[in-house]
Amino acid sequence: MIKIDYRVLLKCYPGEVLFWAVGVIVGIVVLTAFPTAGGVIIGISIITGFLNLGTWKNHFAQGALLPAILVNPKKNLIAVLADFDRQGGSPYPVLKVVKRPLGSATGAPFKKADRLATVTTFHCSNLVSKKRWTDINPIAVNCATANKKTIKRAIDAIDEEEWELLMSVLKQMDHPFKPGIYPIDL
Repeated sequence: MIKIDYRVLLKCYPGEVLFWAVGVIVGIVVLTAFPTAGGVIIGISIITGFLNLGTWKNHFAQGALLPAILVNPKKNLIAVLADFDRQGGSPYPVLKVVKRPLGSATGAPFKKADRLATVTTFHCSNLVSKKRWTDINPIAVNCATANKKTIKRAIDAIDEEEWELLMSVLKQMDHPFKPGIYPIDL
């Protein structure tokens, strides 16, 4: 489990606190004219902020440690390989290319092909079939901690075979890389 340093997390994801702060400010403004409504807005904003912090904590406590490769430093695109099979059947390997806020992450700036450990949660929005996951949310460990030993330990905990498989899949992909989810034939 990665212990989250919320200062680092909020540097990477400032919008997480911005929503909460705007709600509190709006609540204070409304409070002057409509005390009850302002109090409700402030209360909801504070509760939402704490629930959001809990969501981040759960992400890093329950997510899977997966390798990521930086495929486009200018656009902060990373690629993550994951198995979208949800029921223990046949593997369904998928490559996700996604933009992440790496400019504020510990160890930045990064170079093309740098290795990043991610903590990844899996999601299923398909109401008809629950056989496969429909999306993943990989968050770089570098966006959760300033501890370089923790980051190195996370990268080293990923088997070399997983890194090699990810690199071989990336070599088969069309360039330039674009954000998306791509099923892969292995």
